[in-house]
Amino acid sequence: MFKLEENVHGFILKKEEFVEEIDGLARTFVHEKTGAQCLYISAEDDNKVFSISFRTPSTDSTGVPHILEHSVLCGSKKYPVKEPFVELAKGSLNTFLNAMTFPDKTMYPIASTNAQDFMNLMDVYLDAVFYPNIYQNPYTFKQEGWHYHIENADDPIIYNGVVYNEMKGAFSDPEEVLQNKIFESLYPDACYRFESGGDPDVIPELTNEAFTDFHKKYYHPSNSYIYLYGDGDVAAHLKYINDEYLNAFEKQAVDSEIQLQKTLTERQVVVATYGVSKEENLKNKAYMAFNVVLGKTLPYEEALAFDILSHILLSNNASPLKEALLDLKIAEDVSFHYSSSLRQPYFSIVLKNTEAVHGDIFVKTVEDTLMKLVKNGLDPLGVEAGINIHEFSHIEGEYGSHPRGLIYGIDIMDNWLYGEEPMDYLKYKAVFKKLKENWKDGYFEEMIQRFLLDNTHQSLVTIVPDAELLEKSEKALEEKLAVYKASLSPEELMSLVAENMALIERQDAEDAPEDLEKIPKLALNEIDKEVRTYPLTVDSALATTLLFHPGFTGDISYLKLYFDYNEIPQEDLKYLSLLCKILGSISTKQMDFHRLSQEIEINTGGFSFGIESFDNANKLGEFQSRCYVKGKAVVDKIPTLIKLMVEILTQTQYNEKNLIHDMIREIKTQKETQFLTGGHVVSVQRLQSYYSQSGRLFEEFGGIEFYRFIADIDANFEERFEVLSTKLAKIAQMVFTTKRPIISITGTEDIKNKTLESLKSYINDLAPRKEAKLPYHFDTEILNEGFLTAAKIQYVSQGYNIRELGYEYSGSLLVLKSILSMDYLWNKVRVQGGAYGAFLSIGRTGELYFGSYRDPKLKKTLDAFSGAVDYIKNMELSQRELEKYIIGTISSKDVPLSPAVKGEVADTLYFGGLTQADMQKERDQILETTVEELKSFAGAVAGVLEKNIFCVLGSEEAINENKELFNTTRYIK
Repeated sequence: MFKLEENVHGFILKKEEFVEEIDGLARTFVHEKTGAQCLYISAEDDNKVFSISFRTPSTDSTGVPHILEHSVLCGSKKYPVKEPFVELAKGSLNTFLNAMTFPDKTMYPIASTNAQDFMNLMDVYLDAVFYPNIYQNPYTFKQEGWHYHIENADDPIIYNGVVYNEMKGAFSDPEEVLQNKIFESLYPDACYRFESGGDPDVIPELTNEAFTDFHKKYYHPSNSYIYLYGDGDVAAHLKYINDEYLNAFEKQAVDSEIQLQKTLTERQVVVATYGVSKEENLKNKAYMAFNVVLGKTLPYEEALAFDILSHILLSNNASPLKEALLDLKIAEDVSFHYSSSLRQPYFSIVLKNTEAVHGDIFVKTVEDTLMKLVKNGLDPLGVEAGINIHEFSHIEGEYGSHPRGLIYGIDIMDNWLYGEEPMDYLKYKAVFKKLKENWKDGYFEEMIQRFLLDNTHQSLVTIVPDAELLEKSEKALEEKLAVYKASLSPEELMSLVAENMALIERQDAEDAPEDLEKIPKLALNEIDKEVRTYPLTVDSALATTLLFHPGFTGDISYLKLYFDYNEIPQEDLKYLSLLCKILGSISTKQMDFHRLSQEIEINTGGFSFGIESFDNANKLGEFQSRCYVKGKAVVDKIPTLIKLMVEILTQTQYNEKNLIHDMIREIKTQKETQFLTGGHVVSVQRLQSYYSQSGRLFEEFGGIEFYRFIADIDANFEERFEVLSTKLAKIAQMVFTTKRPIISITGTEDIKNKTLESLKSYINDLAPRKEAKLPYHFDTEILNEGFLTAAKIQYVSQGYNIRELGYEYSGSLLVLKSILSMDYLWNKVRVQGGAYGAFLSIGRTGELYFGSYRDPKLKKTLDAFSGAVDYIKNMELSQRELEKYIIGTISSKDVPLSPAVKGEVADTLYFGGLTQADMQKERDQILETTVEELKSFAGAVAGVLEKNIFCVLGSEEAINENKELFNTTRYIK
């Protein structure tokens, strides 16, 4: 189509090649006038992707790249509304819409399957990055970054701002503190030593002038990387980008070079502290990391090979280095982190819940184990397993709901940003071929020697808990701000109050209708009226129910078995959950856990085990719950997939005391991390357990109740192990060796037949299934708990079931969800309150709940939830605005999904009793939503809020200040 060095609407074509791995034609361009770099991958994929990225090295930890990432999306020259990003999300068919800050780059990606929508999104993003309103509107910096906040002269001054509060939440996580210290230790002279997201102690040092100067310097086409992917019109897209934006700029010398850190000649040793609650037991609460820098930007072969090597060494308890470290019994969990997304990639091995005194033995064990592996060679089966599982993942290309073009665009930045050939990071076939040919010749052992043993660029970082740190830091901040307030004259203080009231007034103000109309949107008649289908045929096979999802899966069989567990005593349900978390990771009668792990990765794409519940959408209070196992493999490995699956389910040995204890500690540590980083999920789940049987059941399987069960077993393991071992074996026998499971298969007809044939010998030995309701019943109680954590922010949730109050579900409620989440809650809880996120959720079963994420407020957030009722009652929307919300709601329903994910969704619909007609009815209700209907939901929302049922995970200070709100306040642990 184009010739090399041809000028295509201002872009000079520099390279063109077909990339087999992604079935796409990649063209590399340079914009002639500005020097902007552009990569366009043409592929038969209607999920089109656009991204513009900038190299943005930090010079301090004020978080200016992160604050700017938020701020440029708050109004621009062509789109002068307060929140163009939100307005887009309301009325777009986007399949991805976000922005991301990395340690040395900032990315602005969008995606859509609709050609006009794609152009609309691209235009808004280009206008945002090149012409943001940050120069004319100082309130954006105050809102998204930080400001002195005071609404009444008698109040104390506090810091507030979305990014400031987000990073307060992030730094409440010890792993975030550890990561920060790792970067400081490895890159003492490079930009990576700074926190690009912002250190909350440093963010208030950022001035508006430095903020805008950062934009002037780095947000220029000469410093940009433009990426497009999909079935779009290459010439038309390039013409638009050039004519509408790039042609207005001249080439500029932008000094954004990522300076190399000089190689360290000796190990850096760093010890720092992190804050914990005053009630925390400080024993074994240290985190420790051994870290190395792997040189400069790695060629793709080495980057991929080291990814595989780290997996071989540390991915599971059977991995040689992880096993050696766990055998020391000095830590509850061992993890690793490898990143090639830096100019100088790094690798870390982390001990969690340990003691600072163990540093020497930690490092010695790492070095001794690696030297032994180099001398004696890696286990050939372990290497083969590592290579296969990575190759399977690359071939499968399963990214869930994320567009594959988006993932490609992120991957190529790993070397494109540093002047290397971008497409190299997608060409995996030749690399895997070479690795398969060379690994037997000491390929990975040489990598261990070169990158890990002979490498002096390393550090040992330890962070230890300090129960007084949080109180001291909060007190010091209060004193600092009190001193600042005292330094203000009465006039200056009133001026500051006036500034804050002006900010709030601006946040509350409606955008001008003429400005809102500038935000592009699709017409309602462009939306597909027909609901998406999820392929499913329900049949009988092997004397049980077969759920078959026909579709092309690239010769991969996706198999899922659903088992009844209704004969397990209610008091033993937590043991079932634990069983699912350890299956596949301990030995069977035929294979020890090392060999089992290797065989799984050599022959399959992996197994997972768990428990799922499905609320009946048509019968209030009824639900099904099943234990499941799922696995995947290519066609010729289906018999091995089934053999391994059956062996795990029926032959697992539960007498491996040390191994099981290691796994329990890992599970416990992972749950503790979730309380700090995913508290909104924990809070909502706990909330629903106050009044819902299915919610209470899931507390047993994965909530706070399950955590306490795991923590108790860990604390009393010696006394509890015999009972534990016996219960696990008995439960496995009851669930997996008695009745036939429901079978779910996704793939072609041939895949289905081969999978059923391989299942036959296992299934035929089991008794027929008999439909039976779950016999469990839990006493529920409205606890309204406040859980105290070391976090400096809150996760607030409030809700109830509208159907329990006599209201019916309608698809139009999803439009209300969009309106409240993207308008009312966004403004009240995020913009004004400073929370990182706020949302409303409503489901077919009637569950309606509000939630906030990394939220500095508590009582004000609950008040904001209550204010939603008046907002609904007084809602006034133009037809245009209503249509935007309808389109945005439909967008969330129409995200492209892979056949494997569609199969999962189809199973959920089946167990929930939903038909295609039900789904079509919901879509019709969404499309036919009226303002009056939306207003009619005020009663349902009011009913939920009047129940006054809520749960909060948050800081000791905030919960104790509002203690009168709660029935109970306590620590989770």
